[in-house]
Amino acid sequence: MATRTKPVPRQRIFEARYEHGYRYLDRCGELILILEGALGDVTGQLWFPQEMVPTGARLVCPELDITIVFHSERLIVDRNPIGEVECDFTELAATALATIKGRLDLRKWMRFGSRQVNVIGTDSIEEAEQLSVKFAPVADWQNTESGDATLQPRDHQITSTFELADRKKGARVRTGPYHQVSAPLQLDPRLKSPPHLLPEGQHEVLLDQLRRAKQREKAPEAGLLIDIDYYWVGPSEDATVRGFLQEAKRESERLETAYLTRREQR
Repeated sequence: MATRTKPVPRQRIFEARYEHGYRYLDRCGELILILEGALGDVTGQLWFPQEMVPTGARLVCPELDITIVFHSERLIVDRNPIGEVECDFTELAATALATIKGRLDLRKWMRFGSRQVNVIGTDSIEEAEQLSVKFAPVADWQNTESGDATLQPRDHQITSTFELADRKKGARVRTGPYHQVSAPLQLDPRLKSPPHLLPEGQHEVLLDQLRRAKQREKAPEAGLLIDIDYYWVGPSEDATVRGFLQEAKRESERLETAYLTRREQR
């Protein structure tokens, strides 16, 4: 199975939930104008408002594939997909929340959340399913007899939650097969062999293998999805986005490494 050792970043989300954001309806337009300028200074890119309605205002940056949504209860900064254009996501999220905090006079945070979604690329849906079984912590928990055959695990989609005893900090880890509509169910057997061993079509197979390797490296169509949501519940008023996201990155990477290396050592 051809896989990439290092997961490919797929999506990054920051969410802040707050209380008493009642001024959203009165100051939405003003906030959009301020955010356009502030976020443009941080990223060097153009930002465009999409909508301003009671249920939420939306601001997008097409160059970075980032969407910012905010209303009276929460702010969400979402980068999907993560492209090759560099972006300081931490500084962007910190600037957005600081702007909203000042204009809406926010004083109490309910929750900070950071989601990092990565994919270990494969060449087919079948290989993605096999990879989910290989790395699942419960991969060997059950083999069921069915008539003359034994039912074997086909794939594992698992959610695990870890929290402190006071539930003030935690992480939710979701793993399982991932694929886009364009991903093949199975890989052409010819693409699994060294091209020089094939009786014909060697050049075409080599080019396809190189194309697929590049796709696994940059934007895999299928693979093992690792989605880690790290959060603080009821952070203090002086909690900073930068401090939170630094800790979230560190803990998310630790959990991902533990998940992957445990099964590789079997």
